[in-house]
Amino acid sequence: MKNIYEEFGRWISILYRQFQIFINNELKDLNITSGEYIYLIKLYENKELTQEDLAEIYYIDKAAITRSISSLEDKGYIKRVKNESDKRSYKIQVTEKALMVKHRIYNALKSWDDLISSDVNDGELKMVSDILKNMSVKALNRD
Repeated sequence: MKNIYEEFGRWISILYRQFQIFINNELKDLNITSGEYIYLIKLYENKELTQEDLAEIYYIDKAAITRSISSLEDKGYIKRVKNESDKRSYKIQVTEKALMVKHRIYNALKSWDDLISSDVNDGELKMVSDILKNMSVKALNRD
């Protein structure tokens, strides 16, 4: 029998890659990638955040966030505003252009959710989500 954790990792990897392909295709005409939309989602929810906030939320290094944020800024989806409480940092906010495509992003995410969970009930989805969260927290706290 194959190692269950190897199988588990393989299926998570496949699901993640297929999700990236799906989102990239769905948002292609908006020029928003699977590596960028996540920041817009959090900014829609929070109005404004710093790069440090995003690093903490997603457990992504600041260099990767800087690249994505710069790309979204170049495309006109976000703007940086000097942080009045910390002059060394910027608050990131969505622009009117980003607000105009918000429904498209959420619709793409709902389409994906509908596609992969059509025969899964809410209790099962909650259980899988809880399990993945617990495993992720353990991985993050392994030190």
